[in-house]
Amino acid sequence: MALLKKLFNFRKNRTLILGIHGLSNKPPKKLLTSWWRRSLEEGLAKIDRSPTKFDFKMVYWADLLYKEPLRQDMTDPDHPLYIDEPYISEKNLKKTVYKGFLQKVKNLLQYLKEIIFLSRLGLNKFRRPFNMIVKIGFKDLDTYYNEEIPKNEQMFHATFKEQVRKKVTKILRKNRKKDILIIAHSMGSIIAYDVLLQLQKEIEIKGFIAMGSPMGLPLIRENIMKDHALPFDDEPSPPTPEGLESWYSYSDRDDNIGAFYNLADFYQPNTLGVKPIGKLVENNYKYWQTENAHKSFGYLRTREVAQVVSDFLSAGRSSLFVKGKQLFKRKGRGTKKPQG
Repeated sequence: MALLKKLFNFRKNRTLILGIHGLSNKPPKKLLTSWWRRSLEEGLAKIDRSPTKFDFKMVYWADLLYKEPLRQDMTDPDHPLYIDEPYISEKNLKKTVYKGFLQKVKNLLQYLKEIIFLSRLGLNKFRRPFNMIVKIGFKDLDTYYNEEIPKNEQMFHATFKEQVRKKVTKILRKNRKKDILIIAHSMGSIIAYDVLLQLQKEIEIKGFIAMGSPMGLPLIRENIMKDHALPFDDEPSPPTPEGLESWYSYSDRDDNIGAFYNLADFYQPNTLGVKPIGKLVENNYKYWQTENAHKSFGYLRTREVAQVVSDFLSAGRSSLFVKGKQLFKRKGRGTKKPQG
């Protein structure tokens, strides 16, 4: 019985990397999970003596909003299910890529939308234009914060926000015996944060990496405070969730969604003194034809993200080694038998 208990304690100290994707429609879960894993592996390859084996799971929520996932076999660039930013390995990502006229127009419109809405000089401090632009250009975010279900249907239907949080909560509770590192991109970081704030007295999380996060935007912080019934003044300062041991925020200088990347300026520390650590990194997907400095694959393989992941896995590996020694160490070994 004691041996079984030790085996159980040994198993529960395994590590888990949990990914949460961001805005807009995505490829199927299996494919997106594979692309995130390959991006992480590229990053870990840059770190000397880094562990290469890891348990990775994806919280996939695009299916809650989109009827069909993006299709890898779709060749028409104008089709809504076309994947215009597939995973491309770093060595195959060319820094000079031909951009047709339509692609240049798309890039310009996206850039203008982000500058008007997201940049430090934009309209993100004013509620009415903020809500209007979110409704027009960021369907996922608008649904998350503003979806309304008729009162006569509330008994039978959960909001999108409730459904996506339930997905994250379920997998965290199922893996609560493991050391967990959450890596969340874009809107995924808001979802992760909201769940951690709800579960902060229930589950301990070793680390949280937010990539290209909009959580520094003034009205996003205001939404967070209102959503969790937290008092605030003119400058909303949400708390770092209790039970969170480390929090990193990474953004590319050209990523307007993550313009307020240094979340330590806006979030209060928890009782352990933990608060976000913000840093600028180089997302090389901005050299792809879509000029997207916000792409998750580009963030996942940066050296900075890889170093945090490597340190997390190495700590878990060391823990397993110690537990293994304890498991097979005979009781009383190395001590002298008393004389008498």
